[in-house]
Amino acid sequence: MGQIVTVPGTISHRRSHRRADIMRGMFRLSFALVLAAAVVACTPPPETPAPPAVTLISDRACKAIDGDTIDCGALRVRLVNVDTPELAGACPAEIAAAERARSFTAARLAAGPVTIKPDPKRPRDRYGRALAWVLVEGRDIGEDLIAEGLARRWDGRRRPWC
Repeated sequence: MGQIVTVPGTISHRRSHRRADIMRGMFRLSFALVLAAAVVACTPPPETPAPPAVTLISDRACKAIDGDTIDCGALRVRLVNVDTPELAGACPAEIAAAERARSFTAARLAAGPVTIKPDPKRPRDRYGRALAWVLVEGRDIGEDLIAEGLARRWDGRRRPWC
């Protein structure tokens, strides 16, 4: 059998060129999509400050976010092994207790230089906060919160405050 020959200027000739143009366009589109996916896959995630690998004594002003979370510069720290009531609590009593815990933590942070000792077993929590013991004047803020009745020991699960 012989080949099918298209004669320039005929309908079959124009169709074969149109098909070739469509195939080239599809190839270019596929290539562009693969290239875009590769660029997205190779783009590093936004940087978050890593928790300190060693004890850090902060010369920056640290701020209490709530009773068991503080910010020291760009580093957000969750106090290890304590649980304080939530500011967006389930009842007015929990909200009031959360405000007292935050005020207590803020007052302790203002009392002197802050020492941050990272937890070597768990450097971050599920929200990306550095997990650490936070000390002011050698005293653990978390232990002080518990002693004052403003927090309880973290037992690995959330429990209601109301």
